[in-house]
Amino acid sequence: SSLETGTQIRVSAGCDKQVSTCRAKFANELNFQGFPHMPGTDFVLSYPTRNTGENDGGVLVS
Repeated sequence: SSLETGTQIRVSAGCDKQVSTCRAKFANELNFQGFPHMPGTDFVLSYPTRNTGENDGGVLVS
C-alpha cells in the first residue's frame, strides 16, 4: 500500500528505553527515568553453581 497525495502523517523520534539511546540520540541522559543498572531477567532467574569460577563476588558484566 502507498500513501495518497495530501495524506498527513506524524513522525516522532522513537525511544527504546535504553540509557545509551537517551544519551546519544537525545542528549538527555540527565532526565532518564529508567533503571539502567537493573539486572535482566536472565540474571534474576539464574542460580549459582559450585566450582565454576563465576561466583567470585566481583562486578557483573553484561
